[in-house]
Amino acid sequence: MESSNEEINNNFEDTSKVIISEKNKDLSNGLINETIDEKHEEEPQQKLSKNALKKLLRQQKWEETRLSQPPPKKPKVEPIPSDIKVVIDLSFDELMTDVEISSLTSQLSRCYSANRSATRPVNLYFTSCGGRVQERFNTKLQNYVNWKNVIFESRPYLDCFNKEELIYLTADSNDCIQELDEQKIYIIGGLVDKNRHKSICYNKSQEDNIASAQLPIGNYVQLSTRKVLAVNHVFEILIRWLEYKDWEKAFLEVIPQRKLNLGREKKTDINPIDERT
Repeated sequence: MESSNEEINNNFEDTSKVIISEKNKDLSNGLINETIDEKHEEEPQQKLSKNALKKLLRQQKWEETRLSQPPPKKPKVEPIPSDIKVVIDLSFDELMTDVEISSLTSQLSRCYSANRSATRPVNLYFTSCGGRVQERFNTKLQNYVNWKNVIFESRPYLDCFNKEELIYLTADSNDCIQELDEQKIYIIGGLVDKNRHKSICYNKSQEDNIASAQLPIGNYVQLSTRKVLAVNHVFEILIRWLEYKDWEKAFLEVIPQRKLNLGREKKTDINPIDERT
């Protein structure tokens, strides 16, 4: 009996060893398989080049951005055309150098762009257009033929408009406008001369027997020195006033800061700034 029991025990132990051995084998195989799987997962990452990784990151970022909500669009403001007419007098061709002619035509282009994007666009006229100004438009700014809401007129302004409606903007005038009158026609001298020709626009208004006035710059801001304003700056000030009905805001938004003396207090006298260039 003892021999039989001993055999049973030995058989049981052998069976247990086999079972344990099989389990260990399964566990070992499982670990090996997991290791292999991990290596398979890591291998593509290791094989990616720097450019491929960057591309993958960009793709992920794009996917995240695509799923996010786009920012709300700003409501489009429909322009309300003004009845005001603004004339740029181009009768000073012979007084400018070629470089100044080039600068003037660039300023005229900026006037057109400002009017096109304005909330209160005006009726814009270029009178006495000819000579080197017209030649430069024909050769360097040929797209001007597609400009809208601007009229190129070879005739002088006296042949185009009623004299009683004309106001020449010049700092040499004794009168100062407080607001723009939609029944009036405002003239800006189309001249770039670094202030060589003193009082030329005022004298022209006197010769043509038309009204003159200056912008109320000195009532709202102070300029660092007696410096001229570019043609497009004067034009943009008119456009901004029509939008804001606020001279100070229009001046500060348009006049370059280098020309402003922001440290001084405002005065009530009229600043002798020349608004024609």
